[in-house]
Amino acid sequence: MQLLRAEITGFGKYRNKTIDFTAGNQLFYGANEAGKSTLYQFIMAMLFGFPLKRGRKRDFEPLDGTSYGGRLVIVLPIHGQVTIERFKQVNRGKAKVYFDQQTGSDDLLNQLIAPLNRELFEDVFTFQQEQLSQLERLQEKPLHDALISLGITGSKKLLGKQQEYQDNEQKIFKVRGQRQALNKALKEKEKIAQHVYQQETKEAAITDLLAEKKQDELRQQELAEKIQQTQQEYLTLKEKENSFSQYEEWQLLQKKYPNDDLGAEPEKLQEFYNQYNQLNTRLAEGKQALIALNETQGLTDRYRFYLEHESEIKGLLQEQVAAVRLTDDFQNQLQVQQDLIEAVTVLEDTYQFQVGEDPQQKVKLIKNLAQDYQQLTDKITQTKQEELWQSAHLQAAIDNKSTPKQPVKPPLATIMSGIVALIFLISGLLSKNARFILWAMAAIALIFATYKYYQKTKSNQTAKVKNKAQPVNQTKTAVTQLIAKQEELWYQLQQRLPQLISPEDLPTALVQLENAAKDYLIKNEALMNADQRLDQLDQAYGSFLQRFRFLDKWLPQANQDVLQRLRLLQNFTDEMQEVKLQQEQPTAALLIRQNQLLQQQLDQLLAENQRLLQSVGISQPTEIPLWIAQMHQKAGDLARKQELATRLAKLFPQKITASQLAMALAAVKSKLAELQLEDRKLSRNLQKAQLKLEQMQSDGTLDELRQRLAQADSEVYELALQWSKNKLMAALLGDLATELSDKQLPQLLQKSSEYLKLLTKDNYFSLDFIAGELAVKTKNQSWKVYELSTGTKDQVIMALRFGYLALQTNVLCPLIIDDGWLHYDSVRKEQLAVLLQEFSQHYQVICLSSDVEMVSYYEKLQQKIVLLR
Repeated sequence: MQLLRAEITGFGKYRNKTIDFTAGNQLFYGANEAGKSTLYQFIMAMLFGFPLKRGRKRDFEPLDGTSYGGRLVIVLPIHGQVTIERFKQVNRGKAKVYFDQQTGSDDLLNQLIAPLNRELFEDVFTFQQEQLSQLERLQEKPLHDALISLGITGSKKLLGKQQEYQDNEQKIFKVRGQRQALNKALKEKEKIAQHVYQQETKEAAITDLLAEKKQDELRQQELAEKIQQTQQEYLTLKEKENSFSQYEEWQLLQKKYPNDDLGAEPEKLQEFYNQYNQLNTRLAEGKQALIALNETQGLTDRYRFYLEHESEIKGLLQEQVAAVRLTDDFQNQLQVQQDLIEAVTVLEDTYQFQVGEDPQQKVKLIKNLAQDYQQLTDKITQTKQEELWQSAHLQAAIDNKSTPKQPVKPPLATIMSGIVALIFLISGLLSKNARFILWAMAAIALIFATYKYYQKTKSNQTAKVKNKAQPVNQTKTAVTQLIAKQEELWYQLQQRLPQLISPEDLPTALVQLENAAKDYLIKNEALMNADQRLDQLDQAYGSFLQRFRFLDKWLPQANQDVLQRLRLLQNFTDEMQEVKLQQEQPTAALLIRQNQLLQQQLDQLLAENQRLLQSVGISQPTEIPLWIAQMHQKAGDLARKQELATRLAKLFPQKITASQLAMALAAVKSKLAELQLEDRKLSRNLQKAQLKLEQMQSDGTLDELRQRLAQADSEVYELALQWSKNKLMAALLGDLATELSDKQLPQLLQKSSEYLKLLTKDNYFSLDFIAGELAVKTKNQSWKVYELSTGTKDQVIMALRFGYLALQTNVLCPLIIDDGWLHYDSVRKEQLAVLLQEFSQHYQVICLSSDVEMVSYYEKLQQKIVLLR
């Protein structure tokens, strides 16, 4: 990790301050109270959270109301630049982390900088004068152990913790100790145990009697529980016996009314029925008055229909604008749908896309075909080259240029013919009469043998040529098969890509296909949206048409659209308005309006109470009086059922008959008598045993000793547990330190010696172990660590810590040094500056100092210096 920039909004003395860091070595110089330690604390707060307010510890929160916090920009090897923002007043001071277009909180920050934490940052990567002062005050052995701990773990806490456990262990127990708590407790326990043994030997009879008494007491407790349970069972059965007549009544009501739901309240139904009767009576009277008026004044049915539905007709006419807009939207959406259908059809016809098929899968399939075609083309080229090479090799074999002649093993016929010729030749030499005949036969046999040998030689050469020609033929066959497969693939590609003419057009055709697939998906989605919009408009259009249904009898609106129906309705309204002006019959219109209002109220009343009627199974309001009478009877029975259930449900959890109840009561009564008799016998035995014990245990010494022994056992156990924990932890930490020393100490001493030599300007050459103790060597002498001066001790500590850091392969964070050279003279300070320059090649080094002398050394070494004011 590398620090890049600190943007301090408000922290300590800083307000809206930006401080930039660079890689390598850098010195932040300023006088006391210039803000060096404040900068260090800001870095700590951004990485690990704001410091807690404890006692008189310094608080960096601004007193002028400025926001407490800021930002720290760091660079991580894997994630790059990361910005950490933390304000005390925001989210309880939790961090907000930004990197690579991601944001997170403290959990993400801990993951990014892991395994770095506050303790590791303070103990390993921070050099402060307070740490050196603590080490300088240690005596010989503790100082030696602390230095080893610094070298193998980067801090002195490992061996310090081990020593703490060892001290605690020694405080609790020592092998020959007298004052330790566990030693005292063991002696006291041993003493009490001896007294108990002596007393138990004298009182063996008491022990036996106590054991017998204990068994009797346990048996009596069991009997008491059984008697109590049996008595409770007996009382329960007696109560059942007394309540059995009510139980039988309850069972009958449960069988008659398995469901306790009474349904709707009778009062509500009665109220609804009264309102219904009133409205229905008034409506009948109004209709009768209208009939009488029609008979006397002669109103037409057409005009009467208009008067009854005048409000509905006017409502439809007021929505003419909405109807026009709905019709236009429907027509426009139809045109959009048609355009999309034509575009999708063109793509389907051109590229053979199908409805419900994923075009991307088809693109992928065709790309695979194109890839197979290209691979097949390459393979054909390679196979043809192989065929040319094999043909040339075969021609060389035919011309006897590629393979040298080899001797051919003579066939059996040649050998036999040679033997026969030899026999005839020898026979001719021995015979004088048939010599020439035998020689002639020998010549014939030799000619035959030569012929067979020549034939075998020629056959072998022909076979070799055939063997050479076989791979060529196989290669030709393979080329033919590959070409056929290539033509088949090309045919498939041309079928799927109609614009494909030559192999050179294949890449362009694939790009066009991929674009067409994307366009097809987009247009299909748009077409689906258009279909949904059309369905919505169609439903709205249909709903609007349904509102004209009551006019079917009076207007010729069949097969007419909305606008045409509105024109017909407007004409009808104009016509009826003229009739209304001519008739001027307010009485009829008033009656019709009254009847309409009554009918609406009646319909509304029925609609509001429809669920009430359905819940009780009534289809007509006239059935309500009979149902109410039945409900009154049922309500009384259900109330009695509920009353009995409340009283008897717990008493009768299961069904039982009268005979079963009588048998159970008799059995429980007999069992109770037997248990009470046994309990009386045990009580008498316990009284006798108690009298004997009181006589034998009049002083009570054994009980007291046993109690003291139990307390001593408990005390020894607790102390032994504490001692074993400290012993185990000290051993584990010792083993860990030993293992780390064996693995890391040689490399550590070598590296630390280099840094010590540099820091002391070759006055001290190396660090080494002499007789198990850490020593510092010069040219002629070795010095133990505690024999060194304070400044040289500081240099040894510095060399060991730098040596430990140099051995780490993973650079977790920068190295921060806050005036860690209090006991250094000018030469030592200059050498420290040289060491920091060298060390900054691998670490980012940040020095915070008020020492003006260090500024001169940094300028001499041409290192970066930042002035803090």
